[in-house]
Amino acid sequence: MFHIIISVVALVVNAFLVYFTARLLLVFKGGIMEKPWVFVALGVFALAFGASLFSIHYLLNLGNSIVHGAGGLLMVLGGVFALIGIYLQYRTWTIKA
Repeated sequence: MFHIIISVVALVVNAFLVYFTARLLLVFKGGIMEKPWVFVALGVFALAFGASLFSIHYLLNLGNSIVHGAGGLLMVLGGVFALIGIYLQYRTWTIKA
């Protein structure tokens, strides 16, 4: 029962991550932070969707399926996109000597 509760809570948290990331993306649209936040948003979307696949995989008791592998791949891609966005934001805010 504990794992079911954790999986459902994870799905809700992922939904809120996607919602607030989309809202922040709209806030930064057209500004200096638009490009970095496009990458960060893509990363968060992919991470949230990949984590959701893991939760769905557990809730539906799918065993060893392609859903598990796809979730892992999406999370890696999400991490790469988020890293690129954070790096671009770092470069934007870094004072050049």
